[in-house]
Amino acid sequence: MTHFEKRSLHEALTELSLEIGVHDLDALQQHSHLLAAGGRVYVNAVAGEGTAARINAAEQIKTCGFRPVPHIAARRMQSEQKLDDYLAGFVERAGVNEILVIGGDLCEPLGPFSSALDVIESGLPAKHGISRIGVAGYPNGHPDIDTAVLNQALQEKLAACKSATIDPYVVTQFSFQATAIIDWCRATHKKYPGLPIHAGIPGPAKLGTLLRYARICGVQASVRKMQANKDLAFELLRRAAPWEQLEAIGQYRLDTGQPLSAHLFTFGGLKETTSWLQQAAKGRKDNSDVVEF
Repeated sequence: MTHFEKRSLHEALTELSLEIGVHDLDALQQHSHLLAAGGRVYVNAVAGEGTAARINAAEQIKTCGFRPVPHIAARRMQSEQKLDDYLAGFVERAGVNEILVIGGDLCEPLGPFSSALDVIESGLPAKHGISRIGVAGYPNGHPDIDTAVLNQALQEKLAACKSATIDPYVVTQFSFQATAIIDWCRATHKKYPGLPIHAGIPGPAKLGTLLRYARICGVQASVRKMQANKDLAFELLRRAAPWEQLEAIGQYRLDTGQPLSAHLFTFGGLKETTSWLQQAAKGRKDNSDVVEF
């Protein structure tokens, strides 16, 4: 690995964050010593797990020495009181001070919140002392929402955070292509200089696993390309190892000075992702046993 590549990887791993599910807690506890304390670990909002399980997960993440960041799926909140109690649980039991607010994957909301904007504007995050809110970004677009609508929604969510005196940032949907990530970040930073962006990239996983999550998460353009051309599929997945994407993220930071870091989706499992991160760390610093994120 060249010095140039090591610098890029070092930059990309700065403020690295991971996303896990409730089922990953045992693996996190087992491998927590391999990760630097203080990094952000997101708790995703998978249907059927229940709010109590997610609050407990956040509490355990904090116990392991990381910063828990729960997903708040707006359309799954049944009432303002439910959201109020949910936020209170995270704050009181896990010391949460930042959240990622997403719309959720339901066609019809279960309660009064139809979008992430509704949650932000409710005043409940501010009430509970939430000082930082993440919102979604889509480098590959969204299968059901026009790009112009996505851009307008992002502008409104950033404005709502500012009005609530909450620092906003963006966590993007994952992408298999470094160029898609960087092009989107460049355009976003042109409009919103200094906006922190955590670029979603898939951690190491099997082809079938990545395709399944791509379908679930709406990364349809990449799925169609891979299904139509197997050679392209293997090339995209080789590049999504995710060396090329990490290097592109790091080089963008070096070139622009804009706040961009990597957000790893642990589709292949936390153990596999942690093992890969150790390879990345050793590639940029000899005798390193810790990933600095």
